[in-house]
Amino acid sequence: MGQHDQNQKFYVGLKAFIADGKKLLVLQGTAGQWELPGGRIQVGETIPAALKRELKEEIGESVQVEIGPIFHVWIREPNPDFFIFLVGFPCIWKSGEITISPEHKSFRWITKEEIDTIEFENTYKEAVEYYFKSSL
Repeated sequence: MGQHDQNQKFYVGLKAFIADGKKLLVLQGTAGQWELPGGRIQVGETIPAALKRELKEEIGESVQVEIGPIFHVWIREPNPDFFIFLVGFPCIWKSGEITISPEHKSFRWITKEEIDTIEFENTYKEAVEYYFKSSL
């Protein structure tokens, strides 16, 4: 994570809804819950640069995706002390080999029928449901 004020209570994060046909990429965090790839913007970064950096860090240098315009926004409160305003971008999988970062332990491609079988980190289930309702 980049520089930030220890007293900051609000962050902006970017999340990628990466699709390969009718499947969506999700990552499993080390605690076992699933989420979308992406992360917080660092000081001085542009939105495209931040999302590209996060994707390289989380799913690998060789992965190529086509990033679309803002698709969805939502708020996540990991704990009562702060919240994250998340901005989601639709992305189309182009190529590459997924290599997950140490902050994740697995990845998978899911269909809309699998949503209820997965334990998502807070607010991600609703975001993924929104994606499938809006995209297919």
